[in-house]
Amino acid sequence: MAASFAGPFFLSFDKKVAFYKSFGFLFKSIIPVAIVFLIWDAIFTSFGFWGFNPKYISGISLFGLPLGEYLFFIVIPFCCVFVYEVLNSYISQDILGSWSTSISNFLMGFSASLAVIFYDKWYTVLTFGLLAVLIYWHSKKNRTPWLGRFYLAYTVIALPFLAINGILTGTGLDEEVVWYNDAENIGKRIFTIPIEDFFYGMLLILAVVSMFEYFRKVERENGPEYKISRDEF
Repeated sequence: MAASFAGPFFLSFDKKVAFYKSFGFLFKSIIPVAIVFLIWDAIFTSFGFWGFNPKYISGISLFGLPLGEYLFFIVIPFCCVFVYEVLNSYISQDILGSWSTSISNFLMGFSASLAVIFYDKWYTVLTFGLLAVLIYWHSKKNRTPWLGRFYLAYTVIALPFLAINGILTGTGLDEEVVWYNDAENIGKRIFTIPIEDFFYGMLLILAVVSMFEYFRKVERENGPEYKISRDEF
């Protein structure tokens, strides 16, 4: 977590990106999403859908989750939104903008199909079902203009994800750091990573970016001192 956080944090002060100026509404976006995912995480851990090897964690835990897991839901979204903002700053063209509807349609169909086919697999159903709903809202209901940029960013993010999650799920270690009960997922893996993890990550980061873009829009339209009412939120 420290290694993942260090680079994006220090590069946040790059003048072109100036990511540090977004820290306020970035953390307002990360925290509520992290709470939802941590509750999900704690429930699944308690039911034995996945778990953590005590050999590789700090020994500090709360509600059955190790310290590193709490840090994960803060640090990784921070790093991913940083990548999203860097790409937005340095690539003026929305490269996947014209493809965003097709990509969304594929992801919705693919996700909804897997959620139905594997209806008895909790990790699969929740991950793919929620992702299909969130993408549907952005693509069909909200007509989100930045969806193509998100897809580009997540494509870039997937590369370090492969390396880091590969280590956590077995690559380069004698034992897994994070183990999965394959009775609650499809049972198919990309290298050592359950296929659900790629879409779970997309769901997590899309949720954070959704709130991040919302808070940024509110600030641009109303100024940094604007207070959001409960009903408007």
